[in-house]
Amino acid sequence: MLQSYRRTAPQDQQYSSPGRPLNSSSDAVMHNTSANIVPAPDPLTRVFNEAIKPYVEQIDILKNDLEDANQRVQELENERAEMHAWIDKRGLRPDLTPRLAATMSSSPVAASTFASQLERKMTMLNYDLHRLADSLPSPIPMSTVTITLSTLVPPIAHLSTLSQGAPQAFELLIKLAGNLNSHITGEEDESDSKTIAEFYTLLDQSMVDIIRQRLEQSNAGQESPEWVIPRDVKRLEKTGDLLGREMGLRNYFVRSLDVLRYEIKRGEGMTRYSP
Repeated sequence: MLQSYRRTAPQDQQYSSPGRPLNSSSDAVMHNTSANIVPAPDPLTRVFNEAIKPYVEQIDILKNDLEDANQRVQELENERAEMHAWIDKRGLRPDLTPRLAATMSSSPVAASTFASQLERKMTMLNYDLHRLADSLPSPIPMSTVTITLSTLVPPIAHLSTLSQGAPQAFELLIKLAGNLNSHITGEEDESDSKTIAEFYTLLDQSMVDIIRQRLEQSNAGQESPEWVIPRDVKRLEKTGDLLGREMGLRNYFVRSLDVLRYEIKRGEGMTRYSP
Protein backbone atom coordinates (compact mmCIF):
# COMPACT_ATOMS: atom_id res chain seq x y z
CA MET A 1 0.00 0.00 0.00
CA LEU A 2 1.33 3.38 -0.94
CA GLN A 3 1.77 5.93 1.83
CA SER A 4 1.23 9.68 1.31
CA TYR A 5 4.26 11.89 1.52
CA ARG A 6 4.10 14.94 3.85
CA ARG A 7 6.95 17.42 3.94
CA THR A 8 7.99 18.29 7.46
CA ALA A 9 8.18 21.94 8.52
CA PRO A 10 11.68 23.29 8.42
CA GLN A 11 13.29 23.65 11.85
CA ASP A 12 14.80 26.89 13.05
CA GLN A 13 18.42 26.90 12.17
CA GLN A 14 21.29 29.01 13.37
CA TYR A 15 23.70 30.03 10.77
CA SER A 16 27.33 30.82 11.35
CA SER A 17 30.19 31.67 9.22
CA PRO A 18 32.26 28.76 8.07
CA GLY A 19 35.00 27.78 10.43
CA ARG A 20 33.50 29.48 13.50
CA PRO A 21 31.48 27.69 16.17
CA LEU A 22 28.03 28.88 17.09
CA ASN A 23 27.58 31.28 20.04
CA SER A 24 31.27 32.01 20.30
CA SER A 25 32.68 34.50 22.90
CA SER A 26 33.46 37.07 20.21
CA ASP A 27 29.74 37.35 19.45
CA ALA A 28 29.02 38.13 23.11
CA VAL A 29 31.72 40.82 23.22
CA MET A 30 30.37 42.53 20.11
CA HIS A 31 26.86 42.43 21.55
CA ASN A 32 27.92 44.05 24.89
CA THR A 33 30.02 46.71 23.16
CA SER A 34 27.20 47.79 20.95
CA ALA A 35 24.89 48.03 23.99
CA ASN A 36 27.28 50.41 25.86
CA ILE A 37 27.79 52.86 23.04
CA VAL A 38 26.02 56.19 23.74
CA PRO A 39 24.75 57.72 20.56
CA ALA A 40 26.09 61.18 19.77
CA PRO A 41 23.56 63.98 20.32
CA ASP A 42 21.90 65.25 17.26
CA PRO A 43 22.45 68.92 16.28
CA LEU A 44 19.15 70.06 17.75
CA THR A 45 19.93 68.54 21.18
CA ARG A 46 23.43 70.04 21.12
CA VAL A 47 22.05 73.50 20.35
CA PHE A 48 19.46 73.16 23.13
CA ASN A 49 22.12 72.19 25.69
CA GLU A 50 24.27 75.17 24.73
CA ALA A 51 21.25 77.48 25.01
CA ILE A 52 20.30 76.40 28.55
CA LYS A 53 23.89 76.23 29.85
CA PRO A 54 23.90 79.87 31.23
CA TYR A 55 20.63 79.22 33.04
CA VAL A 56 21.96 75.99 34.56
CA GLU A 57 25.02 77.87 35.81
CA GLN A 58 22.79 80.59 37.26
CA ILE A 59 20.72 77.96 39.04
CA ASP A 60 23.90 76.54 40.61
CA ILE A 61 24.91 80.03 41.78
CA LEU A 62 21.47 80.59 43.32
CA LYS A 63 21.69 77.24 45.10
CA ASN A 64 25.01 78.26 46.64
CA ASP A 65 23.56 81.63 47.67
CA LEU A 66 20.61 79.85 49.26
CA GLU A 67 22.93 77.60 51.26
CA ASP A 68 24.88 80.66 52.48
CA ALA A 69 21.64 82.41 53.43
CA ASN A 70 20.43 79.38 55.36
CA GLN A 71 23.73 79.23 57.20
CA ARG A 72 23.46 82.94 58.09
CA VAL A 73 19.89 82.44 59.31
CA GLN A 74 21.08 79.62 61.54
CA GLU A 75 23.83 81.86 62.97
CA LEU A 76 21.27 84.58 63.72
CA GLU A 77 18.97 82.08 65.40
CA ASN A 78 21.88 80.91 67.57
CA GLU A 79 22.62 84.53 68.52
CA ARG A 80 18.97 85.10 69.39
CA ALA A 81 18.94 81.99 71.57
CA GLU A 82 22.06 83.22 73.39
CA MET A 83 20.52 86.66 73.82
CA HIS A 84 17.32 85.24 75.29
CA ALA A 85 19.33 83.04 77.61
CA TRP A 86 21.40 86.04 78.71
CA ILE A 87 18.60 88.54 79.32
CA ASP A 88 16.40 87.88 82.31
CA LYS A 89 13.52 89.87 83.74
CA ARG A 90 15.90 92.40 85.24
CA GLY A 91 17.78 93.23 82.07
CA LEU A 92 21.36 92.08 81.63
CA ARG A 93 23.36 89.49 83.47
CA PRO A 94 27.11 90.07 83.90
CA ASP A 95 28.10 86.88 82.02
CA LEU A 96 28.36 88.38 78.54
CA THR A 97 29.17 85.69 75.95
CA PRO A 98 32.00 86.34 73.44
CA ARG A 99 29.60 86.19 70.48
CA LEU A 100 27.27 88.78 72.03
CA ALA A 101 30.19 90.95 73.08
CA ALA A 102 31.47 91.04 69.49
CA THR A 103 28.01 91.77 68.12
CA MET A 104 27.33 94.56 70.60
CA SER A 105 30.76 96.12 70.10
CA SER A 106 30.28 96.37 66.34
CA SER A 107 26.78 97.86 66.46
CA PRO A 108 26.48 101.66 66.04
CA VAL A 109 23.93 101.79 68.87
CA ALA A 110 25.82 99.39 71.12
CA ALA A 111 26.77 102.01 73.74
CA SER A 112 23.31 103.53 74.15
CA THR A 113 21.60 100.13 74.24
CA PHE A 114 24.06 98.68 76.72
CA ALA A 115 23.89 101.81 78.92
CA SER A 116 20.10 101.73 79.12
CA GLN A 117 20.15 98.05 80.07
CA LEU A 118 22.79 98.63 82.74
CA GLU A 119 20.83 101.53 84.19
CA ARG A 120 17.73 99.35 84.37
CA LYS A 121 19.72 96.59 86.03
CA MET A 122 21.15 99.06 88.54
CA THR A 123 17.71 100.41 89.41
CA MET A 124 16.30 96.94 90.00
CA LEU A 125 19.24 95.86 92.16
CA ASN A 126 19.01 98.98 94.31
CA TYR A 127 15.24 98.55 94.66
CA ASP A 128 15.68 94.94 95.81
CA LEU A 129 18.30 95.99 98.37
CA HIS A 130 15.96 98.64 99.82
CA ARG A 131 13.08 96.17 99.91
CA LEU A 132 15.28 93.67 101.71
CA ALA A 133 16.36 96.31 104.21
CA ASP A 134 12.74 97.28 104.89
CA SER A 135 11.78 93.66 105.56
CA LEU A 136 14.50 93.11 108.17
CA PRO A 137 14.38 94.32 111.78
CA SER A 138 17.98 95.55 111.58
CA PRO A 139 19.92 97.22 108.74
CA ILE A 140 21.53 94.88 106.25
CA PRO A 141 25.34 94.72 106.41
CA MET A 142 27.13 97.16 104.13
CA SER A 143 29.17 94.26 102.79
CA THR A 144 25.97 92.82 101.30
CA VAL A 145 25.21 96.13 99.61
CA THR A 146 28.71 96.66 98.25
CA ILE A 147 29.09 93.09 96.98
CA THR A 148 25.77 93.37 95.14
CA LEU A 149 26.53 96.76 93.60
CA SER A 150 30.09 95.83 92.69
CA THR A 151 28.79 93.29 90.16
CA LEU A 152 27.97 96.27 87.91
CA VAL A 153 31.48 97.72 87.90
CA PRO A 154 32.95 95.37 85.22
CA PRO A 155 30.04 95.90 82.77
CA ILE A 156 30.31 99.68 83.22
CA ALA A 157 34.05 99.46 82.52
CA HIS A 158 33.26 97.49 79.34
CA LEU A 159 30.75 100.15 78.32
CA SER A 160 33.50 102.77 78.39
CA THR A 161 35.43 100.85 75.72
CA LEU A 162 32.56 101.04 73.22
CA SER A 163 32.35 103.87 70.74
CA GLN A 164 30.73 106.89 72.47
CA GLY A 165 30.30 104.76 75.59
CA ALA A 166 32.72 106.51 77.98
CA PRO A 167 30.42 109.48 78.78
CA GLN A 168 27.58 107.13 79.69
CA ALA A 169 29.91 104.93 81.76
CA PHE A 170 31.09 108.09 83.59
CA GLU A 171 27.51 108.95 84.56
CA LEU A 172 26.58 105.38 85.49
CA LEU A 173 29.51 105.06 87.86
CA ILE A 174 28.50 108.28 89.62
CA LYS A 175 24.95 106.94 89.87
CA LEU A 176 26.28 103.67 91.31
CA ALA A 177 28.03 105.66 94.04
CA GLY A 178 24.74 107.45 94.73
CA ASN A 179 23.00 104.11 95.14
CA LEU A 180 25.48 103.19 97.83
CA ASN A 181 24.94 106.51 99.57
CA SER A 182 21.21 105.83 99.75
CA HIS A 183 21.93 102.86 102.05
CA ILE A 184 24.11 104.82 104.49
CA THR A 185 22.10 105.65 107.61
CA GLY A 186 24.79 107.18 109.81
CA GLU A 187 24.61 104.26 112.24
CA GLU A 188 27.35 102.23 110.58
CA ASP A 189 30.03 100.68 112.76
CA GLU A 190 33.75 100.65 112.03
CA SER A 191 33.50 97.54 109.88
CA ASP A 192 30.79 99.12 107.71
CA SER A 193 32.80 102.33 107.34
CA LYS A 194 35.80 100.31 106.17
CA THR A 195 33.62 98.46 103.67
CA ILE A 196 32.26 101.75 102.29
CA ALA A 197 35.77 103.18 101.94
CA GLU A 198 36.95 100.06 100.09
CA PHE A 199 34.00 100.25 97.72
CA TYR A 200 34.70 103.90 96.94
CA THR A 201 38.34 103.01 96.29
CA LEU A 202 37.13 100.42 93.77
CA LEU A 203 34.87 103.01 92.11
CA ASP A 204 37.70 105.55 92.02
CA GLN A 205 40.09 103.13 90.32
CA SER A 206 37.48 102.25 87.72
CA MET A 207 36.63 105.92 87.20
CA VAL A 208 40.25 106.79 86.42
CA ASP A 209 40.24 104.24 83.58
CA ILE A 210 36.89 105.52 82.33
CA ILE A 211 38.16 109.13 82.35
CA ARG A 212 41.13 108.12 80.22
CA GLN A 213 38.83 106.33 77.79
CA ARG A 214 36.58 109.38 77.67
CA LEU A 215 39.51 111.71 77.00
CA GLU A 216 40.61 109.53 74.10
CA GLN A 217 37.10 109.45 72.64
CA SER A 218 36.67 113.19 73.17
CA ASN A 219 39.97 113.98 71.48
CA ALA A 220 38.93 111.72 68.58
CA GLY A 221 35.73 113.74 68.15
CA GLN A 222 33.40 110.96 69.30
CA GLU A 223 31.68 113.07 71.97
CA SER A 224 29.12 115.68 71.04
CA PRO A 225 28.67 118.20 72.57
CA GLU A 226 32.26 118.60 73.68
CA TRP A 227 33.10 117.50 77.21
CA VAL A 228 33.25 120.43 79.65
CA ILE A 229 35.62 119.02 82.26
CA PRO A 230 35.46 121.91 84.81
CA ARG A 231 31.72 121.44 85.16
CA ASP A 232 32.11 117.79 86.16
CA VAL A 233 34.96 118.67 88.51
CA LYS A 234 32.74 121.14 90.36
CA ARG A 235 29.95 118.57 90.52
CA LEU A 236 32.20 115.88 92.02
CA GLU A 237 33.78 118.33 94.43
CA LYS A 238 30.38 119.53 95.64
CA THR A 239 29.13 115.98 96.23
CA GLY A 240 32.38 115.01 97.95
CA ASP A 241 32.16 117.98 100.32
CA LEU A 242 28.57 117.10 101.18
CA LEU A 243 29.43 113.46 101.89
CA GLY A 244 32.39 114.54 103.97
CA ARG A 245 30.28 116.84 106.16
CA GLU A 246 27.29 114.56 106.64
CA MET A 247 28.79 111.05 106.46
CA GLY A 248 32.47 111.57 107.15
CA LEU A 249 33.42 110.13 103.74
CA ARG A 250 36.83 111.38 102.62
CA ASN A 251 37.64 109.33 99.50
CA TYR A 252 34.91 110.31 97.03
CA PHE A 253 36.67 109.95 93.64
CA VAL A 254 39.89 111.50 94.94
CA ARG A 255 42.21 110.15 92.24
CA SER A 256 39.64 110.84 89.54
CA LEU A 257 39.46 114.49 90.55
CA ASP A 258 43.26 114.71 90.44
CA VAL A 259 43.28 113.38 86.88
CA LEU A 260 40.57 115.84 85.81
CA ARG A 261 42.29 118.79 87.43
CA TYR A 262 45.55 117.87 85.73
CA GLU A 263 43.76 117.67 82.39
CA ILE A 264 42.31 121.14 82.95
CA LYS A 265 45.74 122.59 83.69
CA ARG A 266 47.26 120.81 80.70
CA GLY A 267 44.53 122.18 78.46
CA GLU A 268 45.03 125.70 79.77
CA GLY A 269 48.74 125.45 79.14
CA MET A 270 48.22 124.20 75.59
CA THR A 271 45.77 127.03 74.92
CA ARG A 272 48.06 129.66 76.45
CA TYR A 273 51.14 128.67 74.46
CA SER A 274 49.43 127.65 71.22
CA PRO A 275 50.57 129.72 68.19
